[in-house]
Amino acid sequence: MAKFLGFIAYEGPSEIDGKPIVVIVNKIDDGSKNGKTGAIVQSFIIRSDIGPVEALNTGADESICGDCEHRPFLAKKTGKVPCYVQVAKSVLSVFNAYKRGRYTKADPATIARALAGKIVRIGTYGDPFAAPVRMWTSITRYADGRRGYTHQWDRLGFDAAAWAPIVMASADSIDQAAKANLLGMRVFRVSVGVDVQTGEAMCPASAEAGKRSTCAKCTLCSGTSIQARDIVIADHASGHARRVIAIATA
Repeated sequence: MAKFLGFIAYEGPSEIDGKPIVVIVNKIDDGSKNGKTGAIVQSFIIRSDIGPVEALNTGADESICGDCEHRPFLAKKTGKVPCYVQVAKSVLSVFNAYKRGRYTKADPATIARALAGKIVRIGTYGDPFAAPVRMWTSITRYADGRRGYTHQWDRLGFDAAAWAPIVMASADSIDQAAKANLLGMRVFRVSVGVDVQTGEAMCPASAEAGKRSTCAKCTLCSGTSIQARDIVIADHASGHARRVIAIATA
């Protein structure tokens, strides 16, 4: 019998542009082997009709990443920092397994029971906003914790009241962080170099914090479901060292 890989939590139109997407929930029993995150259930939001590498190269990943400035298709044009996710590895593997029929389609109640007592990453790849918020709240209602981030909090029609308890607002500047706070969101901000502001705490899983925890053990990226400071982490994407030098010499 083939090994159980995970669930199909959603198949349908993207909340961003209406194109077909799928949400895969996996690593339920064995967790991620990522040293930073620790053992945590993963979820992938991908186009269901075309491969993730093709989507990335053609800009069709807008369906699952929206207007995030780190989408490689946009970053090539603007010079912004491209997303660090290695799509040709883990994401492509998930897509290929999906196309082979290796994931089990199940209703939210079944998935919720399977995730009971576990820590769930909402959007290991892709922005959670691409799928309905009610799906996320339903499948994680018995989980011990959620870790999620969205760049779509500034999008017209974004329901901050619904999303704030389950995800952090991703911010790339102090001004963005302040704006997200005004909407009622807690913030996860990426800084160039170590730049902790009043009301923020350094990510405990980061290198600059000595990697004293993991995402699985830490509870800070749980949206407004907890009362805590906003979180900041130093940019660690490709080329970050050059950006730190540029800031220092400006």
